Order: sequence, then C-alpha cells, then structure tokens
Amino acid sequence: MPNDRHRKCALWRRVALLLVVFLTIFSLSGCQADDDTMGLDIVGYNHTDRDIGSFYVNDRGGDLLMQHEGGGGFVCCVAIPRIYTPNMTVTVRWTDEAGKHPQERIVAVPPYTPEDGGLFAVHFLRNGDIKVFVTMLGPSHPNYPLKGDEAKL
Repeated sequence: MPNDRHRKCALWRRVALLLVVFLTIFSLSGCQADDDTMGLDIVGYNHTDRDIGSFYVNDRGGDLLMQHEGGGGFVCCVAIPRIYTPNMTVTVRWTDEAGKHPQERIVAVPPYTPEDGGLFAVHFLRNGDIKVFVTMLGPSHPNYPLKGDEAKL
C-alpha cells in the first residue's frame, strides 16, 4: 500500500504544480492588459444651479457635487485606453440632490495623449451638456480645454 499512497501523493503534487503554473501564466497575461490602460482619478465640476447627488463614469465614482462647485475631491478611478481611440465614449450616470431621478448620457471623449493622463474631469454644464477631459491641468490653467463662459462655475 505505501506505493499507492506514494503515487497518489506524487499525482497531487503534479496537479498542484500545474495549477501554480497555470495561475502564474494567467496572472501575468492580465498584466499585459493593464499596460494598455491607465487609471485616472475622477473629478467633477457642477456648473448648474442644482446639486448633483452622485455621479459615475463607467460605473465608477459616486461623489456629491454642489451647485457651482467642483474640483475639491477625487474619486478613484476610471480605466481608459492609454492610447486614444477614435470615437471613444464613456457612460456618465447621475442623480439629483435627493439621490433620485437617475439619468444617463453617453459622452464623447476628446483626443488625449498618455502624457495628459492624471485626471478624468467631468463637467456638468448650464445648458445640460456634459463634457469630459483627460487632463493633468486644472480649470484655472490657461491651456485647460474648457474655456470662456462655459468654464465658469
């Protein structure tokens, strides 16, 4: 009987070794996908006369935005491709100040470079539009993509 026990033990060692090898290869293949994306902190700006109870970008986020405020807090994180892809969009969802009346909009992401990565800025504008930007800059910077009356909180 010791031979049967020894064979079973050897078999289980091989199975365990194969499992470790498989899991290692699988986890390393996941790392490659991460090289193709970048995680950005989400920051919101509310240019409207109403509070926003919470907002999400591709189901990430959740921060409250008071009327005519923003930029004070960051929520982790939205993953986007490191290299801009034409016609790229994100899904922005939000609720009113009471957490009711959920709304959703598909928003175009303007072109960006990997060097722009840092923040994913979401602007809820007075006219009802939503604009998003991948940026390292704040709204007061002269090269910030949102300008003029639109940029005023």
